[in-house]
Amino acid sequence: MKKLLFLLLLCIPIKYIDAKCLYSDLAELKKTASNVNESYEYKIIDNKAYFDVTLTNLTDDIYFVDTTNNKVYKNNNSEITLKDYNSGQTIVYNFYSSNLDCQDTVLYTIRIVLPQYNIFYNDPVCDGAKEYSLCQRWYGNNLSYNTFLNRVNQYKENKKENDNNLEIEPEEVGNNNLLHYVINFLTNYYYVILIIFCGIFIIVSYIRNKKNNIYN
Repeated sequence: MKKLLFLLLLCIPIKYIDAKCLYSDLAELKKTASNVNESYEYKIIDNKAYFDVTLTNLTDDIYFVDTTNNKVYKNNNSEITLKDYNSGQTIVYNFYSSNLDCQDTVLYTIRIVLPQYNIFYNDPVCDGAKEYSLCQRWYGNNLSYNTFLNRVNQYKENKKENDNNLEIEPEEVGNNNLLHYVINFLTNYYYVILIIFCGIFIIVSYIRNKKNNIYN
């Protein structure tokens, strides 16, 4: 009976667990990947912006995949520069372990959203409106040239009207302030003014009565 049970146990398939990628190793690899820093610079060629992305603090223990083209980068240096990304592009780098036992896990992800270059920002219509968002070098929406012109011209018209109003307002504000001051003064000190007028009336009446008594 025991022999029969033993033979049955041998026939049962046993699932082996690959424990070579230890949790402690994975935690250390994730820490290494998270230390990678990114930065970018741009260049303008024929009124188009191109970006070069630099990754630093790379090690032999990790490699990464650029998901924009699924290209794998295994770098022996601590720094790499990837060139000529388009403006407005979203870049995603996924980092993996160089250790074959831990390669199935994404250790860390870097996501970079590049600013959108505004091809109209240097247009002559922006003269006098450089502070307007549509006249900035970087703007997040793609507009047609006609829409761009209409919005900038409308902005400049509104700005001119506001400037004209500001030129008129100081005099009006000054007059209003003077009137407001006079009203406040009369309201707060009316009794003083009343006493003064009463005093003047009494003095004038006294002087007149005295004169009448002399001539009579």
